[in-house]
Amino acid sequence: MSKPELQQLLLDLRARGCRLSASREALLTVVAKAKQPLSAAAIIKSAAIKRTGSDRATVYRALAFWEREGVIESLRLEGDERLYHLNLHHHHHLVCTACQQVFSVHACQSLRKTEAEITRATGFQVQRHVLEFYGLCHRCVEKNK
Repeated sequence: MSKPELQQLLLDLRARGCRLSASREALLTVVAKAKQPLSAAAIIKSAAIKRTGSDRATVYRALAFWEREGVIESLRLEGDERLYHLNLHHHHHLVCTACQQVFSVHACQSLRKTEAEITRATGFQVQRHVLEFYGLCHRCVEKNK
């Protein structure tokens, strides 16, 4: 995410009524600049978080806050580890169980049809969905041959 895009995101969040403490803003900056989803440990170790003097509990509270607001999304890995990334556009993920690399997938048309079928059949109103595929990326497949 470019610096102007990040500044616009922060303005939009303030306009929505979100309180942007130094910790919350630093956390969003770290996650927005990352090329891949980050673990909480990686976020805590980042220079931007260290500059705010935020402790682990503050970072976890900020992650939970942004996740409730729908700005950040977490991906569950094997075990209990989570990776965090910005959630600006609806998409799904491919998670390599060997190297933990995460790839975004932007195909969702058939799921909208499935949601409509669920509503028709059960009356259940789907508000959102999360879909992650776990397996091996092409590099890990090649290594295992």
